[in-house]
Amino acid sequence: MKNKTSNYGTLAIIFVSFTIIVVQTLRASSTANAYTYAGLCLMIPSLVCFAIARIQLGSSFQVTAKANDLVTDGIYKKIRHPVYVFGSLFLLGVILFIHQFYVLIIWAVLIYIQTIRIKKEEKVLGEKFGEQYEKYKKGTWF
Repeated sequence: MKNKTSNYGTLAIIFVSFTIIVVQTLRASSTANAYTYAGLCLMIPSLVCFAIARIQLGSSFQVTAKANDLVTDGIYKKIRHPVYVFGSLFLLGVILFIHQFYVLIIWAVLIYIQTIRIKKEEKVLGEKFGEQYEKYKKGTWF
């Protein structure tokens, strides 16, 4: 229950912060251009899908690589790591929105770090769920 409350609290903070930042930026900025709107178009669906993935993960969400349950429903039916996928797309949208393209270097490093983390998670899940996880992997993307 504590993990679920923490999960919803984190998501609420993210959504409120996102809304405030976007509204303030658009109100104060006279430099809104195609990148601004492309970033916004990438951020909104990515953030929604990120939130759905976190909610569907439920109590299985962990900061460190652990294998409580194998979540295979919802978004997880098609994408093995939607939190990483949509979190990364959201950050790319932020970079476009704020026009700070040098931050793409940090984004690329983050993708590399997430790839390492994903490999650790997949190893833990493979060890715990064995053939069930291998079958799941074959039917999903990333």
